[in-house]
Amino acid sequence: MSVDWGYFDKFEWADEKYLPCRGEGETKATQIVTAINKLVYKWYNDGDVFDNTHYLVGWWNNLSSYANWLEHHTDKASDILHKISKCYDDGDYEDLLKELADTLLDENYLEEQDKIGKEGTIYQCWGSFEYVEIDDENDKW
Repeated sequence: MSVDWGYFDKFEWADEKYLPCRGEGETKATQIVTAINKLVYKWYNDGDVFDNTHYLVGWWNNLSSYANWLEHHTDKASDILHKISKCYDDGDYEDLLKELADTLLDENYLEEQDKIGKEGTIYQCWGSFEYVEIDDENDKW
């Protein structure tokens, strides 16, 4: 199934409340909202995926750190994020992003996470997800 970018408009309340003007903010809630916004924005604008080692190649931006941070620092993201290994087309990836947003951008959950100071950084987190640069010269991994 395909999910239109407009679907994510329903989370504008979370952006208004938790999305910092720059950076990742100072609480887990701001980090969660920032990471999810990055993943959604980069997909719908640039075609970037957070892990290009399975079926979806994506483009040139390494987003793996956002997914790795969500996996390590939230209790709800891991199973959803690991569905990347079964994303065979754009619609599958859009469904994954929808499920991730529906799960983590829950008002009660974010309120709870806003009471916790930021953990690590969403910009440098290593883990299960990776981005492999493609060799332009030969179009090989």
